[in-house]
Amino acid sequence: MSRKEFIAGLDIGTTKTCCVLADVDFDAGSADIIGVGLTPSNGLRKGVVVDLDATTEAIQSATDKAQKMGGTVSIRSVVVGVTGEHISSLNSRGVIAISSSDREVTRSDVERVVDASKVIVLPPEREIIHALPRDFTLDGQDGIKDPVGMSGSRLEVETHIVTGSTSFLDNVVKCVQRAGLEIDMTVLEPIATSESAIIPAEKDLGVALVDIGGGTTDVAVFANGEIFYTAVLPVGGNHVTKDIAVGLRAAQEEAERAKIVSGCATVDMIEPEDTFEIMSLGAESSRELPREILAKIIEPRMQEIFSMVREELIKSGYIELLAAGAVLTGGGSQMPGTLELAENVLGMPVRLGLPRNVGGLNDTVQSPIFSTAVGLVLYAAKQHSDLRDEQKSVTLKQSLLDMFKFRKGR
Repeated sequence: MSRKEFIAGLDIGTTKTCCVLADVDFDAGSADIIGVGLTPSNGLRKGVVVDLDATTEAIQSATDKAQKMGGTVSIRSVVVGVTGEHISSLNSRGVIAISSSDREVTRSDVERVVDASKVIVLPPEREIIHALPRDFTLDGQDGIKDPVGMSGSRLEVETHIVTGSTSFLDNVVKCVQRAGLEIDMTVLEPIATSESAIIPAEKDLGVALVDIGGGTTDVAVFANGEIFYTAVLPVGGNHVTKDIAVGLRAAQEEAERAKIVSGCATVDMIEPEDTFEIMSLGAESSRELPREILAKIIEPRMQEIFSMVREELIKSGYIELLAAGAVLTGGGSQMPGTLELAENVLGMPVRLGLPRNVGGLNDTVQSPIFSTAVGLVLYAAKQHSDLRDEQKSVTLKQSLLDMFKFRKGR
């Protein structure tokens, strides 16, 4: 029988909360989108919950919409993305001795060496979200992706460890539970987003993921197929909106509308005759202004965001590895002129990252704002599939051993 399961990805953002429901077929290796829910959110600031009720309400609204679109499917658990400026990462190393008599590396040995790499000094208010093995070394031979079944006496691992504030993470969990849902797993958003927005060849070659959200910008570096660096910058699309509101004396909602409808990240792309309309505070009617004025407000802030991204990439020490350039995604990447400005500031090729590798209602999620939610589904499907394959392999190995013992006994 086909191994199928429904998986829901929940992206709780500063400006929007998104839920994507997918029908995953593990045998076929496919994920079909059957439901999408998108709702405005104002319960977070820079990825951190500041209003439990507002966040809970946004979660309920988004999951209800996805559930209704999915028909008879009931969403009981979700894969939740986490981000925020409280997130930090480091690379750690673990070493163990292979103790079995035949010196064969087992799955439990891999788990032990990864656990050894997680023995780091952490403040009591922080916890480990991910411990991602990057590279294994067996008896001095490095570059090993999966050492299970190989023979050796000393196993080492290079692990990318992501940590976050326990209290901030607990508040996200509390909101999801208050919405009547269980959490299948929590995933750092840039890691999830990479599953839908970046192709494997780019990860092998070396690529940076830049996800511009409402309150934060996530940065992740991949090389040799593995994640090398993650960071969260406390700037995003909301800062652009606020600049417009201040510069043109308009309400936040009106500034956001002007940004979406008429915004451009590069002044040089604006035609002299282009205009836009905006309603100023206290005015009875909207006024018409040159679109160039709007672009002159937007460009400096977007330039600042990409300058901060470049500084982060230099700080990581891996900027020279980015042969594939950068992939830009998130709601803040949709504005005209953003790719051109990013290429100019980052000094590398930049493309727009859209959700891929899904079927069903895939046209509904063909926007950068859905990259994280779709990525959460794909990440969870991959984890579940690996676990099932591992369990199947263990069962098959035990069956072969039992058969060998039976024949030997005869």
